[in-house]
Amino acid sequence: MRPISWWPQLSPQIWVLVAGRFLSQIGSGIVQFYVPIYFVNQVGLSAAKVGLGLSSAAMASAVGFFLAGALTDSQSWGRRRTLMLSCIISILADGVFLFAQGLPLLILANVFMGLGDSLYWPASGAAIADASSGRQREKAYAVSGLADALGSGLGIVMGGLLIATAHSYQLLFVVDGITFLIFLGVLTVMVEDTSVQLSHGSTHRGWDAWRKALLNPLFLGFIPVNILFTTYINLMESTLPLYFTNVVQRSSQLTLTPGNIGVLFSFYVLVVALLQVPAVRILERYQRVTVLMLSMMLWGIGFLLIWLVGLAIGWQLILIVLAIMTLAIANVTYNPFAVALVTELAPKPCLGIYLSLNAQCWTVGYLLGPLVGGWSLDQNENTAHALWTIASLSALIGILFLKGLAKFQNLFEKSDEF
Repeated sequence: MRPISWWPQLSPQIWVLVAGRFLSQIGSGIVQFYVPIYFVNQVGLSAAKVGLGLSSAAMASAVGFFLAGALTDSQSWGRRRTLMLSCIISILADGVFLFAQGLPLLILANVFMGLGDSLYWPASGAAIADASSGRQREKAYAVSGLADALGSGLGIVMGGLLIATAHSYQLLFVVDGITFLIFLGVLTVMVEDTSVQLSHGSTHRGWDAWRKALLNPLFLGFIPVNILFTTYINLMESTLPLYFTNVVQRSSQLTLTPGNIGVLFSFYVLVVALLQVPAVRILERYQRVTVLMLSMMLWGIGFLLIWLVGLAIGWQLILIVLAIMTLAIANVTYNPFAVALVTELAPKPCLGIYLSLNAQCWTVGYLLGPLVGGWSLDQNENTAHALWTIASLSALIGILFLKGLAKFQNLFEKSDEF
C-alpha cells in the first residue's frame, strides 16, 4: 500500500496525456539522437551543414511558441486541437526526413520538427493545468517530465538496436512517425477538449492578452531567472561533455572518452528519473519560489564542483559524480515547480500565452548556452575553467531575483489585477 500512496493520484486525462507523450518521446529519442550521425556518415553532408540544419529547428520553435500561445487559448481551437496539430506536423517532419538527401530538405524537416515540438509544450502544459489544481500540479508536471526522460532514454536504446539489427537509419523515421500517429489517435479518441470559455466582456483577447502578460510584474520578474535556469541546463548538456573531453582530460589521469562521458550522463538521466516524483512529494509543502531558490543554489554548487574538477586537485572522479548528482537534483527541483509557478501567475484565459512565453525562455537559454560555452572553450584553459566559476556566481544573482519575486508575490497574492 505504501508505494501506491506515494504515487501521485492524478486525473485520468493527465495519465492519458502522459502515456501519449511517453510513446511520442520514444520516437523522438530514436530520431534526434541519430539524425546528426545519419546525415554526416550516411548521407555525406558536412558537420557544419548538419549543424545549420539542426539550428533551423530552434528558429522555427521561436515562431511556433507564439503560435501555440494564440491557438491554445483560442475558444475555436483549444488545447486538444493544438496538440493534434503538433502531432500532424511532427509526422510530416518524419516524412521529409525519410526522403531528405541534401541540406534543403534537412532544413525543411527540422523546421517542421521545431514547429511540431513548440506547439506541443504550451498546449500540453495548459491541458495538464486544466486537469489538476493547487499543489497537485507539481506532481502532474513531475510525472510528465518523468515520461519525457524515460521515453527519450528508451528511444535512444531502441534506435541503437534497430540500427544494429536492420542496418537502416531510415527505419528510425518510420518508427518515429508511427509513435506520433499513435499519439494522434490517443488525442482524438481519449482526450477531452479543454479550451477556455471566456466570460462576456473579458479583456483577455488578442494582442491585449499578450500585452497584459508582458506587463505582469510578477511574470516579468520571473523571465530573467528562467532564462538563467535554461542557460544552465544547456551548458550542462552541450558544453560540459566537451569540457570534460577537451579540457579536463588533458590535465588529469582520467580517461574521459565520449563513451565514458555517455555513461556519466546516463547516470544523470537515471538520477533525474528516480528522484522526479519523490522530490516533488517532499518539497510540495513549500512555496514554489522557495523551491526554485533551492534549485538555483544547487546549480551554483554543481558548477562550483565542476570548477574544482578542472583544477586537477585530485579526487576528480568523485567530484565529477558529485557534480552530476547535484546538477541532476537541481534540474529535478526546477522543472515541475517552474511550470507550476507560471500557471499560478497566469489568469486561466491566458494560460497558453503565459506558457508560450515561458517556453521562449528555453529558446533564449539554448541560444545563449552554446554561444557562451563555445566561446569559452575556444579560448585558453583558464577561460574554460572560469566559465564554471562565473556560472556558479551568477546563481547568487538568480537567488536575489527570486527573493524579490517572493516579496512581490506576497503583496499581490490576494489581488486579481493581473
